[in-house]
Amino acid sequence: MSDSSFLEAGQLASLKAKLRSGATGAPAPDPAPSSLPDLGVIFFSGLSGDSDPYELLLEVSRYVDGAGFGAVWTPERHFTDAGGAYPNPAVLGAALAMVTENVRIRAGSINLPLHNVLRAAEEWALVDNLSGGRVDLAVAPGWHARDFVLNPDAFQDRAQVLNRSREQLQDLWRGNTVQRTDALGESHDILTFPRPVQPELPVWLTSSKSEDAWRFAGENGFNVLSALINFGPPELKKRIDIYREARARVGLDPDAGVVSLMLHTYVGADMDEAVETVRPAMIEYLSSFVTQHATSGQSESRDKSETLRTLDQDRAEFLEMVFQRYVTSSSLIGDAKQARATLEGFHDMGVDEVACLVDFGLSKDEVLASLARLSPLLQNGA
Repeated sequence: MSDSSFLEAGQLASLKAKLRSGATGAPAPDPAPSSLPDLGVIFFSGLSGDSDPYELLLEVSRYVDGAGFGAVWTPERHFTDAGGAYPNPAVLGAALAMVTENVRIRAGSINLPLHNVLRAAEEWALVDNLSGGRVDLAVAPGWHARDFVLNPDAFQDRAQVLNRSREQLQDLWRGNTVQRTDALGESHDILTFPRPVQPELPVWLTSSKSEDAWRFAGENGFNVLSALINFGPPELKKRIDIYREARARVGLDPDAGVVSLMLHTYVGADMDEAVETVRPAMIEYLSSFVTQHATSGQSESRDKSETLRTLDQDRAEFLEMVFQRYVTSSSLIGDAKQARATLEGFHDMGVDEVACLVDFGLSKDEVLASLARLSPLLQNGA
C-alpha cells in the first residue's frame, strides 16, 4: 500500500485547521495552541425524550453550525429500536447539508462491508457537492451479526473487506476507475459520478479497544474515531500513544493525526442537577446498549450475555454501577467547570476532538440548554 493513498502530514495539518474553522476554501491559519479539544456533536441512539429524533437532529445541527462547533456526526445502525432512526448517514448528511453552512458533515461510522462501494462513492460524492465540500467519513467493519443480513458473505472477513472497500472508495473519489463485470459478462472500467468537491476524502478509522487497529490507523495515516467502550481513560491514553508512535515510525507527523472521542454529554447548571437530569435516560440507554452487545453474535458479547442473565435480579444495581463509572470517568456530564476539567484531561492524553453524544433520551430543550452552557469552551471562546 503506497503512501500516496493517504493524506500527507501537511495536508492533515491543513485539514485540522479546516475542521476547526469550517472553512472549505483556502487553508485557515492554525489557531494558537489550546488546552481543550475541538468540539462537535454526534448522534447515535435516536432517543430524543419528548421530541421526534429528526427534529432533534436538525435543531441541534442548526444550533452547533451557528455556535462554532466543528462537526456533526451521524451513524449507521440497523434493525434495532435504539439507533434504528439512523440507517443511512449519507441520507442524513444530505439533509444536514441543506440546513448548515459551516460544520463538517461526518459519517460516524459507515459500515463499508455492508455496502456496494460504488454506491457509497456515489452517495457521499453527492453529499460533498450539496455541502460545498464538507464531507468526512469514519469507516468501520461492522460488528453485529444481524446487520449482515444485508451482506452475509462479508461477516467472517469483514476487516479485510473493509480495507479493500476503503481503498476502492478512495480511488473512486480521486477519479480513478475500478473494474466491474456486468450481467452479460462484459468488463467495464467504472468511474462514479457526481465527482466530489474535495480532491481527497478525509478518512477516520473507527476503533475502540483493539490496539492493532490503532496501530494500523497510525501506520496508514488515518484519523481515529473512538469511544470508551469496555475500557477507560488509562487504556485510551495507551492506545493514543500506540497511534502516535506508529505514525512517527512510518515518517508521518505524530501530532498531525486527529483523534476524535465520543463522550455522552450533558452540561447542567450544577453537578448534582446534571447527574440527576441524565440518570433515568442514561440508565435506560445503558440497559439497551448492553443488551445489544450481548446479542451481537461475537464470543465476548455472548459471555456478557451469560453474565447479564446471572445478574438479572441485580440488574438495577449493575446498571447504576455502570452509570456511575460513566459519569465519573467516561462522559462529559457535569457543570461547566467539570466539563472544562474533563476536556483538559482528555486533551492532555492526546485527544484532538470530542464528539458530544447528545441523543440518549434527553428532551430537545435540555440538549440545547446543555450545548449553550458548553459553547463558551469552544476553541474560539476558550
